[in-house]
Amino acid sequence: MRAAGGRRFWFLGLLVLAGAGGACSQKESFRTAHPQVIKMNDLPEDFKIPANIWNLIENEGEKKAEAPSALAAGTFYSTVKVYLTEKNEGILKSPSLVLELPRGGGELDLAEYLSGQQGTFYLGFELPAEFQEGAHFKVLYLSAGRRRRIENRIYGAGCKQYIDITRKFLEMMKGEGLKANTTRQRHVTVLAGRYIFSVIKDHRIYITQVTITDSQNKNLLCEAL
Repeated sequence: MRAAGGRRFWFLGLLVLAGAGGACSQKESFRTAHPQVIKMNDLPEDFKIPANIWNLIENEGEKKAEAPSALAAGTFYSTVKVYLTEKNEGILKSPSLVLELPRGGGELDLAEYLSGQQGTFYLGFELPAEFQEGAHFKVLYLSAGRRRRIENRIYGAGCKQYIDITRKFLEMMKGEGLKANTTRQRHVTVLAGRYIFSVIKDHRIYITQVTITDSQNKNLLCEAL
């Protein structure tokens, strides 16, 4: 299912969150000098991607390939790093974190890292070299947060909508990353979902994914993706 109005509402939510932080501003980026590194070794139980998203990735690669055999070498799973950095002091249980996910990615439960205080934090992603060197890089977002109205604004893309966020993602990762605010659990509605990353290099599709959820706010989440 493709989002119609979801794209507008999701990015509206991001723009609103960007100005929703507290008065104390300590960070300007998700990258910091000495973050706490957490290596997550648990492999994803099952790497499932909806058929329409998988077809989009494959068709895009074949359409832009220089030769019919461009994807002959198959599909390879990549690692991914996720950064969590607080803007307002005390929002995270540790001021700055880097979560190193294994090949194929994995799930990130924000409840394990947020302190419960209200304020703003940054979320960033770092992909391995093949994503920098390859062609036809794509980021697809499959939403998992229920769309809701907060203070006369609509937040979230709604359940199981998918959006191509490649261009916006690249812009954000050059700076502060995704900026999220925990007041009234806005962060759950805007961030929850699956982020799927793909690129083509040496006749291969490299792919990884990060699923973001929050076990403390299950009522704001859609059914399992």
